Amino acid sequence: MNSLIQALKKFKDFRQIQGQRHPLWRVLLIIILGLMPGYTGYRALGDFARFNQDLLLTTLNIVPERVPSYSTIRRVMLGVDCLNLLEIFNQWASQFAFDKSLRDWIAIDGKTLRSTVNNYHNNYQNFVVIVSLS
Repeated sequence: MNSLIQALKKFKDFRQIQGQRHPLWRVLLIIILGLMPGYTGYRALGDFARFNQDLLLTTLNIVPERVPSYSTIRRVMLGVDCLNLLEIFNQWASQFAFDKSLRDWIAIDGKTLRSTVNNYHNNYQNFVVIVSLS
């Protein structure tokens, strides 16, 4: 099984070598990680990188100890070949796909759990649901 990092390393870097502080795969990974919880703009992704700086620095072994700035994220997003990136990402993600005909599926709506916590300091949840499967 290939990692997402290995897949992103296949992506051709379009930037000039001079002045690069971060490899392209690392910037793309931070962008993808930021998009997953809903950070969708350039500034929002820069905020995501800043808010999670300690974790990103240690997990991705970033040296020098600086996460990509808002400007770097913006330049990468403006210059990246989105179709090529999508193809690489889909190839990576396809290893996790399976034959849908082999499994039964049940759709569940997660909003049911919204506003069910009365007190965050105990285990009690104000949650009752009746499920009927035919």
